[in-house]
Amino acid sequence: MNEKQRTIKEKVTISGTGLHTGNNATITFCPAPENYGYRFIRTDLTPPVEIPALVDYVVDLSRGTTLGIGEVRVHTVEHVLAALAGLQVDNCRIELSGNEPPVGDGSSIIYVEGLINAGFAEQEADRVYFEIDEPINYKNESKEVDI
Repeated sequence: MNEKQRTIKEKVTISGTGLHTGNNATITFCPAPENYGYRFIRTDLTPPVEIPALVDYVVDLSRGTTLGIGEVRVHTVEHVLAALAGLQVDNCRIELSGNEPPVGDGSSIIYVEGLINAGFAEQEADRVYFEIDEPINYKNESKEVDI
């Protein structure tokens, strides 16, 4: 496969209340350069803290996916990431003014609609694919995770 990476054409902002924390927050999706991936930036902190959306930064899976660095957390990121992945956006800077994105109706639709309105921009770099060629199992009994 030789598809190109893509980002969004312009910023899009959504505000609301977090599902688990009940905290109000504003999320702003921003265009990002090639090979940037997805990164959450907690803009409510000084200095802002950047957390890459990578498995190495997953700190809790009990009621949703929580990313963290040190004591800084971003809760319930799966709906945001599902919207980006589903729309084949490879690179996006995700600025967040709190510790949890707005929940909307509990699905990814508020993010999908906003990202579609922002439009998409093809980039020069080739898209990188992760290919699974054999079953992968993961179990963490202390966290009650079995995948």
